[in-house]
Amino acid sequence: MSMIFAYISFTLYILGILFSFKREASYLLSFLGSIFVFVTGIIGTFYPFTLGEIELLPKIYMSMDVNHLSGIFMTIAATSWIAISIYSVDYGKFYSKDMGLWLNLSMIGMLTIMMAKDGLTFITGWEVMTVSSYLLILKSKGSFKEAFEFLAFGELSTVALIIAFASIFLKNGNFSLVQNSGTALFLIAITFAFAVKMGIFPFHTWLIGAHVKAPSNVSALLSAPLTLMGVYGIFMALSVMPNLYLYNFEWWGILAVGFGAVSAFWGALQALAAKQLKTLPAYSTIENNGMILSAIGISVIAIGDPNLQILSAFATLTAIILTISHTFSKSLLFLSIGHAKEALNEENIDDLRGSWSAVGKIPALGIILSGLSFSAFPPLIGFVGEWMLLETFFQSYKLVNVGEKIVTTFSGIFVALAIGMAAFSMVKLTGYTALGFDHGKKSKNMPNMAMKIAEIFLITFVVAPGIFAPFVVKYLGYGIFTSGLFGVPKPFLIISSIPVFGVLSPTFFTIVFSILFIFPLFFYLSRRKKVRKIDPWNGGLSLKENEYFSAPAYSAILEIVLKKIYITKEKISDYEAHIEVVDVVNLFYKGLKSWILKIEKIISQILMNGNLNVYIIYILIAFTVIFFILR
Repeated sequence: MSMIFAYISFTLYILGILFSFKREASYLLSFLGSIFVFVTGIIGTFYPFTLGEIELLPKIYMSMDVNHLSGIFMTIAATSWIAISIYSVDYGKFYSKDMGLWLNLSMIGMLTIMMAKDGLTFITGWEVMTVSSYLLILKSKGSFKEAFEFLAFGELSTVALIIAFASIFLKNGNFSLVQNSGTALFLIAITFAFAVKMGIFPFHTWLIGAHVKAPSNVSALLSAPLTLMGVYGIFMALSVMPNLYLYNFEWWGILAVGFGAVSAFWGALQALAAKQLKTLPAYSTIENNGMILSAIGISVIAIGDPNLQILSAFATLTAIILTISHTFSKSLLFLSIGHAKEALNEENIDDLRGSWSAVGKIPALGIILSGLSFSAFPPLIGFVGEWMLLETFFQSYKLVNVGEKIVTTFSGIFVALAIGMAAFSMVKLTGYTALGFDHGKKSKNMPNMAMKIAEIFLITFVVAPGIFAPFVVKYLGYGIFTSGLFGVPKPFLIISSIPVFGVLSPTFFTIVFSILFIFPLFFYLSRRKKVRKIDPWNGGLSLKENEYFSAPAYSAILEIVLKKIYITKEKISDYEAHIEVVDVVNLFYKGLKSWILKIEKIISQILMNGNLNVYIIYILIAFTVIFFILR
C-alpha cells in the first residue's frame, strides 16, 4: 500500500506535465500528487519501505526508498507544494502555459532526491530540479542574467556532488547510500554542494537575484522546498558516514556552526537594509538556513561525547523544527507578497502600503503572521524553533573542548544578533505593507480565490504547529523532550535537556494569553473612542501631502552607522536624496568574473589565433593522447 501511494504521486506529476497545455488541470494534478506525497511521507516516517531498484551495470543500481528521515522531509516539502499548486491555479494565468510543466517536473526532481537510495538516483533528481527551476525563473521577463547565475551555482553544486559520489564508488565499488559508505572527501564535497544550494554565506548571491526576478510562486518554491533539499542532503550525508560517535568529526561541526552563524548574521544584516519586496525575504532565507546549519553543527560536535548525546539529539530536533518553520512561514510570506504585488503592480516595500484595505485581509494576514513567525513571536512555529536554537547554544557550556566552547559562544552571539535584526526587518516589511497607511491605490480585478485558499492553508500550518509544538516533537520521534511540570500536564511541555534545563509550553501560553487578552479587549470595546491621528515629527517642519515616514527612513540610521559594512552611498537626483547599499560579496564575484574574462581573452588569443598550423598540432596531440589511452 505504501508503494502504491508513492507510485501514484509520480504518476500524477507526470500527468501534470502531459496536461501542461491545460493550466488549471496541470496545477490541480500537481496538487493531487503533492497530497499523495504528504501521505507517503507520513507512512514512511513510521513504516519505512523500499520502492525497488534497477540494475544498470553489474553492482550499479538506481534505487529508491522512504525511511524515517526522508518521510519527515517529504511531509514538510509536500505541505509547501500543496499550497504552491493551489496558488498557481490563479497566479499561473499571468504566465505561459508551460509553467505547469516545469513546476511538476521540479517537484518530481525533489521527490526523487528524497527517495534516492544511491548517488546516481540522487544526482538525477538534483539535475531535474535544477534545470526545471532555472526554466521557471525564466518565466519572468528580463530574468536571464539571474536565471543563469542560479544555473551556474546549481551546476557548481552538481560538480561537487559528482566528486562526492565518485569517492563513494572508489571506496565501495557502488553508489549505494548506506551507513559507513561515506568518506572524509565525500563529506567535504557534499557539504559544499548543499551549502551552495542552501545559500550559505558566501554562496548566497544567486538566491537574491533569482528570488527578486522569479514569479512569486517560483520564489516560494526556490526559498522553501528547493533550499530544503540542501538541508535534507546534509542530514542524509551524515547518516551514511561511519559512526559519528566513534570517529572524530568535530571539525565538521565546528565549521558548520561557524559558517551557519555568520550566514545567519549576514542574511539578517542585509535584510535590514532591503527595500524591494522580495529582496528582504530572500535575505531572510539566508539567515534561516544559517541557523539550521549551526544547529546541525552543534549536534555533530556533541555526538562525539558519550555524555552529550541528549544535547546532540535536541540540536538535531532544533534543526528540524527550524526547517519546518522556514518552509511553512517562507512559503506563506512569498505567496502573500506575490498576491499583493500582483494586485497593485508594485516592486518596493514603500509602494505596497495599505494592502490590508487595498488588496485584502487574507494576503495581508499572511504577510503579518509569517513576519511575526520570523520575528519569534509566541506561540507561532518560528518562536518555538528560535527558542530551541537559543537553548541549544546556551547548553554549549557542556562541551569539553575549549576551542569548541569559543566557537559556539561567539556563534551564539552572532545568532542572537541575527534573531534581533530579523525581528527589526520583519517589522519594517509587515508595518509598511500589510499595516502601512493606505496610499489610495486600487488593486486590479483578478482571479484570486485559489490564491486565498493557499494562503489560508499555510496560515494554518504556521499557527497550529506552533501552538501544538509538543505533539510535533512527538511525531518527529523525539518524545523524550516532552514532559509535564509546574502544573502543565504531560506532554504539553517541551524540555531542552534531561535533567531539565529550559522549558516551554506554547499550548498553555496560548491558553493563558487568550484568557488574559479577553479582559483588555472587553475594556477597549466598552470604552472605544475615535482614533486620533497625528503627523510624525519632521524636524519642526510641517509635512507635505506627498511626505511620509518611509521604509528606507526606518533603516537609514543603521545604514549610515554601519556604512563600512554596507558600503553606503548617498545618491542625489532631481533635488531628492536616497541611500544605496551594496552586498560586499557581490563586489567580490563581480571582480572574480572580470578577472576570469580577462584570462579567458588572453588564453583564447594564444590558443585560438587563426593559425592553421597550430590547429593541426592540436589534432595531432589529441590523436596521440587517445592512442595511449586506448592502446
